Amino acid sequence: MADNFKGDWAERRERFERWWMVKNDDRPLLNIQAPLRKGAIGPGNDRWVSSSSGENVVQQTTEKEGEDYTAYWTDIDTVLDRFRRIFNATYYTAETYPRLFPNLGVASLAAFLGGCPVFAKDTIWYKAVFTDVEKVELEFDRRNPWLQWSLSFARRATDLSDGAYLVGIPDIVENLDVLGCLFESGQVMLDIVDHPEDMHRLLRKVQEAWFKVYELHHAISTDAKGYSNFGPFQLLGKGRVAKLQCDMSAMISTYMFEEFVLPYLAEQVASLDRSLYHLDGVDALRHLDLVLSLEGLTALQWTPGSGKPDGGDECWDFIYRKALDRGKCIYALVAPSNVEGFIRRFGSRGVYILTQAEDAEAAEALVKSVERITRGG
Repeated sequence: MADNFKGDWAERRERFERWWMVKNDDRPLLNIQAPLRKGAIGPGNDRWVSSSSGENVVQQTTEKEGEDYTAYWTDIDTVLDRFRRIFNATYYTAETYPRLFPNLGVASLAAFLGGCPVFAKDTIWYKAVFTDVEKVELEFDRRNPWLQWSLSFARRATDLSDGAYLVGIPDIVENLDVLGCLFESGQVMLDIVDHPEDMHRLLRKVQEAWFKVYELHHAISTDAKGYSNFGPFQLLGKGRVAKLQCDMSAMISTYMFEEFVLPYLAEQVASLDRSLYHLDGVDALRHLDLVLSLEGLTALQWTPGSGKPDGGDECWDFIYRKALDRGKCIYALVAPSNVEGFIRRFGSRGVYILTQAEDAEAAEALVKSVERITRGG
């Protein structure tokens, strides 16, 4: 299925583990999104890279008004065929590797708790289904059809992989972000103030469901060596690996974050062997110190957001320095033009760079440039 991937899985496992342990001294971990040939279809599930780097190699398609895209996202054969084409049009170098995962959009846990996914051409979003926080009872049901679809997809993809690609844990998501998909986000903000006890009641239900859903997918995706892959962010590691987040934190104070988000994150981090927090947008920066206070959190990833300087811009150096000083790894979204400067400022230890290249030749040139810089060239 990924016929052009000739990489060494053992070497990739080792390099990821050295990064998680802040011991990758020779060069930063590199995830370079690149098509085999200039202008070819690239790794379309990584479109979000361009929101930070501003350098997009992915060809976008036009959505047709009124067209139903449900099968595009949920017919397993259709999805696997699409990934087959993506794999075979993508160039893999450094630590980049082919992977896929059951994709019901960001916060698939919302679908597993009764939410309503809406399928568009280039994205999946959630329509609010609840209005009264006092009356809603969230109950996890393993028979939920979307959960069954997700598990079936993971099993089918795993059965077909034959070591050619990794099947990842989906973007389950947690805490307020899940409630923001089940209710209107503005409603969630009001209910934090007006109905805090009910919010904690629902957050506890979300948390319990997260652990169950994670374990069900982890059991399928873990390889014979005990490594698992968190799909959306290309995170490979020994044991339980996950990306955590609270994008809705951009709308709340640090006091609210400390009460309604941090305790639940702490429980998740304690259950994981490798964990990364996705900090999204300048309005969420107020919570940086609280996030870094999480004992056991392994890494921090920063996304500046649309219209902001690139993730490798010097204006964000204070974020990465603070994380590294606290013993965390960093995961940075860096445009190719900023890679050299970023490495000269931060070196290689504990650094993971996600970037792009226009074709295979440019990708290999970038790897060689990084190796030269880290040798002191």
